Amino acid sequence: MQPRATTRNADGFSLLELLVVLTLLVILLSLAAPSIMAPLRGSRLKNAADTICAEFAKARVEAMESGRVRMFRFQTNTGSYQVEPFVRSSDTQENNLVGEGDRVVGNGLIEQSVQATTRQEILAEGIVFMGEQVDIDMRSYDTTDGQIADAQGGLSRPVLFYPDGTTSDAMVVMKAEDGAMTMVKLRGLTGIAKIGEVQSAEDLSL
Repeated sequence: MQPRATTRNADGFSLLELLVVLTLLVILLSLAAPSIMAPLRGSRLKNAADTICAEFAKARVEAMESGRVRMFRFQTNTGSYQVEPFVRSSDTQENNLVGEGDRVVGNGLIEQSVQATTRQEILAEGIVFMGEQVDIDMRSYDTTDGQIADAQGGLSRPVLFYPDGTTSDAMVVMKAEDGAMTMVKLRGLTGIAKIGEVQSAEDLSL
């Protein structure tokens, strides 16, 4: 008696074959994922640094155009940051204050004026602010009545932008999920910001 011949559909695959192929694809993707995601994280980190450079440049121009000191601050270990006018504690005790766009505002409108000219933004997902260094000189200390010396309300020390185009000497450090870090250094005399890589603790200095 002849053995029964088995038939197979030459135009398709069996369920078992499909499961084997899908399993192999999952394994290959899991192995390749780190090498695929690493460049994406690096791209997000660079884009974040580019964003901060652009924010620094914009804040400098805004200070020059408005004639008022502006400041940049961020929330450590998050991607949140804000750019706003600097209001000294003595300003709230004065009867009048020249606001943005040469508008004269009184005590009750100081907070409203600041809120109207404040930008609050968030960095790309997975990128956070790690820390900062802000050079505290006599000018910044006098300008802020000493308020720049310490972080306040969970925010970093402010980076200042003056109406004459100069800024604080400062450095802001950002970190990605994989631990990679980058920094943006701001040159006070020229107001120019540059991006640099962080290789060791020695890099984290002005």
